[in-house]
Amino acid sequence: MRDSAGTIVKWFGACADIEDQKHNQQILEQQIKERTEELADANTRLQQEMVERDYARRELDEQNERMLQDLTARSQRATLLAKMGELLQSCVSKDEVFAAALGFAPKIFPTSRGAVGLLNAGRNLVEVAGQWQDCQLPVPVFEPSSCWALRTGHPHLVVAGDTTAPCAHASGVQNTYLCIPILAQGEALGILHFQATDQAPTLADAELSFKTTFAGQVGLSLANIRLREALRTQSIKDPLTGLYNRRYLTEMLEREIRRAVRAEQPLGILMLDLDHFKKFNDTYGHDAGDTVLREAASFLTKSIRVEDMVCRFGGEEFVIILPTADLNASHARAERIRSKLRELTVLHQGQSLGTITVSVGVAVLPHHGTSPQKLLEAADAALYSAKREGRDRVVDAALPSVPDAELTHVDIAKS
Repeated sequence: MRDSAGTIVKWFGACADIEDQKHNQQILEQQIKERTEELADANTRLQQEMVERDYARRELDEQNERMLQDLTARSQRATLLAKMGELLQSCVSKDEVFAAALGFAPKIFPTSRGAVGLLNAGRNLVEVAGQWQDCQLPVPVFEPSSCWALRTGHPHLVVAGDTTAPCAHASGVQNTYLCIPILAQGEALGILHFQATDQAPTLADAELSFKTTFAGQVGLSLANIRLREALRTQSIKDPLTGLYNRRYLTEMLEREIRRAVRAEQPLGILMLDLDHFKKFNDTYGHDAGDTVLREAASFLTKSIRVEDMVCRFGGEEFVIILPTADLNASHARAERIRSKLRELTVLHQGQSLGTITVSVGVAVLPHHGTSPQKLLEAADAALYSAKREGRDRVVDAALPSVPDAELTHVDIAKS
């Protein structure tokens, strides 16, 4: 208390012990601090978990995107392979097969370059039929033993720098390469060669199935063409002599007549018959007769031009088509064949079968007709005239009695 002058004259006070209160307050503050730190740690961990989850989600999204892209690419490749396979089944020649395969290859395998090699008819050489993406092989022709894939019948991978078992035909190739045999019915037809690039230095194992399928489709198409060619050959070739048969003669003669008429050119027909052929069979046996037919066919094949065609008409009769040959040229060719055939020596079981002679009938378009039937009938009539006159001779067909009708037919065909 203070007096009027402000001087303290008395004191009044109260004292209380707050030690426990202070202690409790400190404990509470410590608890609050610890809780705050715990909450901060929990918040930090939560944020870290969220970051990790976001990263994992992004990784998963990227993986899904890559997987989707890979599946899309594989689907596109599978579609391209299916399209190629459908196209290859419609190919009618090896050139068409290679053109289709080499056209699809860079689309199906855009990250690698490659080439296709095919075994030749003798199966002693592999010839490079084509390449894509500027694939370079050291040699365009090599022996089958130079490729491990052809040796083993399985795909052969050579990693860049690996000298364990490189293919000799790829000597000097620095990048990784893969050779896959082209097989059909267990038989090797060639190889499919892949090379990695500097931009894509590896050849993914995931693509191996596509590459083997690609090679399999090419092989199947080539096998189908070979089969079709074999069936075609059987249908148009005489099995004994290897010459075209009568069926193919009719087809070819019609085509050559149309071509000659359009070009206003002559066309010669020779019908030949081996003289006294029955004597060979009766004297030496049918095997000897077959030998005579084969040797005569070989002789005739060697005696014609590239554009000419010789066929076995039936029995011991042959027909030769001579494009652009008029009557004089056809007669001269027939005489040359007749005289040279007399010089042919045919041996059977080491024994000479004697002199072989031939009678020949000659007919020419348009003088003796403008249809296969007319020309063959005219040549056949001339042939029998040659045989009646003593054989071993050439006789030209007689001109038809009504040539105007034939000439009118030619004029109609030309128009």
